[in-house]
Amino acid sequence: MNSLTDRTRPRPSSGQQTRGRTSLRTPTPEADQTRTLLTVAFRSSGMAILLISAVVVVTLVSASSELTGTFGAIATTWLAIHQVPVVIDDVQLGVLPLLPTALMMWVVARRCASAATLADTRIAVARLVGAAVAGPLTVTAICLVVVADASAAIPLSSPNALSAFGWVAGIHLVAATVGVVVAHWQIIEPELPRWASAAVRPGAWTTTALLAAGSIAVLCALLISWSTVGDLLARGGGFVGVLGLTVLSLLYLPNLVVGAVAVMTGASADIGEVSTSVFGNIGGDLPPLPVLGAVPAGTGGGFWPVLLVVPVVIGIYLGRDCARRVGGQDGILTAVAAAFMSGTVIALLALASGGELGYFGAVEVTWWAVGFLTFGWLALFGSISALITTWLQHRAVPAPEPTVTAPSAQQAETAESEGDDTNSDTDSDSTDESVDETGSAQESETEETEDTDETDEPAESAETEAPELTAEESKAAEVEVDAVTVVEDSAEESATDLPSPVKDPSD
Repeated sequence: MNSLTDRTRPRPSSGQQTRGRTSLRTPTPEADQTRTLLTVAFRSSGMAILLISAVVVVTLVSASSELTGTFGAIATTWLAIHQVPVVIDDVQLGVLPLLPTALMMWVVARRCASAATLADTRIAVARLVGAAVAGPLTVTAICLVVVADASAAIPLSSPNALSAFGWVAGIHLVAATVGVVVAHWQIIEPELPRWASAAVRPGAWTTTALLAAGSIAVLCALLISWSTVGDLLARGGGFVGVLGLTVLSLLYLPNLVVGAVAVMTGASADIGEVSTSVFGNIGGDLPPLPVLGAVPAGTGGGFWPVLLVVPVVIGIYLGRDCARRVGGQDGILTAVAAAFMSGTVIALLALASGGELGYFGAVEVTWWAVGFLTFGWLALFGSISALITTWLQHRAVPAPEPTVTAPSAQQAETAESEGDDTNSDTDSDSTDESVDETGSAQESETEETEDTDETDEPAESAETEAPELTAEESKAAEVEVDAVTVVEDSAEESATDLPSPVKDPSD
């Protein structure tokens, strides 16, 4: 019975089967967007949590420590990567390394840039940025709960929730925005003023140049004080301890570079009671971190203000580059905009590199002073360099020679038509004149021949019969003869022109 019902049941056509299969295999656009948003929200955060977990477990095992507070350590490390101050055993650790934060921002920016190529509307871009911020905030909320729960077993204290959410949201918002802007730069660039869009690349390489100069200064200081660095590494007490101090020094190396940039611009970098500046140093106790061996121990010498030449040279190159990209007054505006962008980035880095360091006190670089000094050096010498470069370019360019503009097609057609009309008029006039001249010449020749034919015989008889006449009388006679011949010619022409009369039969 079932077989009969199966045979009599109508089967779907091949088209219906194909449509059903394609609807099951190919996802809808909403499903693709949802998958992309979930990837942006949790993939980077999940990879970071897995990496943190591996590092924490390896560290605890290497230190022969118990694994009781593993989850609390993982959650605390997640917060530390996002510059959230950590409180361990009632000691606040606010100076956190910048290198893991920079790597996290780079990964998020790349993820958002690759996903932004599929977002072709503003709503899609807003959803993408929102997902990039919402995912890490969710992970942060979980980490805060884990830290609060682990504080009962290990000496951890829950950080300020508002500060935690603010740092996490700000870091991921900046990274996601940079990724989206890079992906859609060809669309955003035409909407910006010329001087604003041209200032992005000079501002980026200016910031990179300042950080590179700070890195060179730190490297030179480490080489000079290599004995102090070696003594601090020896305090590790073994391979694991030395390796840990080395890794920790590498993580804090960007913080020291930002401090060197602050010193080169004229600001001061403070580590507790220790203060470093180009105008003088104040000594004191430092944490036993090998990388801090680069901090000068004594008072700065008289050659330290020479470091102020670094932002001056970078500002000159900045103005030259901006003037070559955009000429005229826009070159100066481009240099100022690039200096503002570089000063803002340096100020944000200075803000993130400082904090409280237990009983050592505050480790800080006055971020607003560093940002203002960076902007001032670059804007001042960048504007002067841009102005001089623009003046030299205008001076080197020769004066343009006067050129005759080619007539347009309509003007050429009108000129040709006018030329043809004038040529035709002149040709017709010349032909008319030539015809008149030829006609008059022919008439005069015929008149002369007729005159000569008619007057040959009377002239001969007059010469033989008439006496000699005076000159006046001969002239009068010639005039009378000419008049007579003209009258006769006219009579003949009228006679030839008129039709001959019809003769009657009687005639």
